[in-house]
Amino acid sequence: MKKTLFGTTALVTAGVLASSGAQAQIELGLGGYMNNFFVVGDSDPDDGTDYSPTGLYSDGEVWFSGEFTADNGLSFGANVQLEAFGGTGDQIDENFGYIEGGFGRFQFGSENTAAYLMQYSSPSVGVPINSGWVTSFVPIPGGHNAGFRTTGLSTYIDIGNDENILTYFTPRFFGFQFGASYAPAVVFTGEGLNAPVFANEDTQYNNGISLGVNFVESFGSVDLAIAGGYRYAEAPDNAFAGFGFTPDDIEQYSLGANIGFAGFTIGGSYANEASGRERVAGGTIVSTEGESYDIGVAYSTGPWSFGVAYIHGEVEGVVGTAGEDEMDAARVGVEYAVAPGVTASVSGLWADWDEEGVNTDNDGFAGSVGINFGF
Repeated sequence: MKKTLFGTTALVTAGVLASSGAQAQIELGLGGYMNNFFVVGDSDPDDGTDYSPTGLYSDGEVWFSGEFTADNGLSFGANVQLEAFGGTGDQIDENFGYIEGGFGRFQFGSENTAAYLMQYSSPSVGVPINSGWVTSFVPIPGGHNAGFRTTGLSTYIDIGNDENILTYFTPRFFGFQFGASYAPAVVFTGEGLNAPVFANEDTQYNNGISLGVNFVESFGSVDLAIAGGYRYAEAPDNAFAGFGFTPDDIEQYSLGANIGFAGFTIGGSYANEASGRERVAGGTIVSTEGESYDIGVAYSTGPWSFGVAYIHGEVEGVVGTAGEDEMDAARVGVEYAVAPGVTASVSGLWADWDEEGVNTDNDGFAGSVGINFGF
């Protein structure tokens, strides 16, 4: 789970023989991050599971990149991101190529969509909560249907998970930038669809689009960032014929904003999956329809940052069962910039999981001491 921005990248210039026999100067990049948190907590699940009071969380990626800038000013590049731990089922995370120039940027490959990449949310200090991390610090009940990139966990939702997509970003003008993505197949595997490259319209979501816009500008001592997004994917025709219903197309909306002044950043976001992805699980129909929102504030002075944030998420879960699967979480955090690319943090996290239709619930607290390396 990548939760840091691209950090400082080490560049190496290499001579590579082009097909014409001339030498092209390619800048090779190596970057990434590593997060480690020692955690002390208490979790109180209704299912009787007895969790130990201590744990260690580790997460990281290594990024490999290459870029060549032609004499006409066009830049051609590629980026491959390797998960730094096993057992993910998606060892290579995002991997994509791009062409960039005065016209903007075309991007192609396995990556998040434009609306996802252009989103803003509450500022994060310490352990992120607008993400799947909460499930690791306060365990989620087994029957809860919150999922990665759904409103059950985050306002950073998407129609898929690193699908093979085509994306275009305009240049930024008067503070505005627009982006659009097209995903022929939407399979949610984290790897896109390669064999075959064509979606099976009877069983797989397909023809996904994602539209994003944001506005980023400074007005004197005030910094402002606002984002909006729309996403859509066409439902399969006959995937659930045996269950006597036709699934809805996926349709999602999102908004987000940050305001910065005098060292403070105030931010929040909202996401709505008006019609969700549907699947069959254990003989029941499960939907990702739902909504989520977060709000938070951070203050930075010198090497120190302080922040507090809250998030609420809900997802329909089992279709026809009363209520929704819900999550509420809050975090306070302190960070200290030890050195360039090195940040230490202390966080306190509370979360509550409420499962629809039953009395199964889990709430808990977790305190963590962490260190992040970005390179």
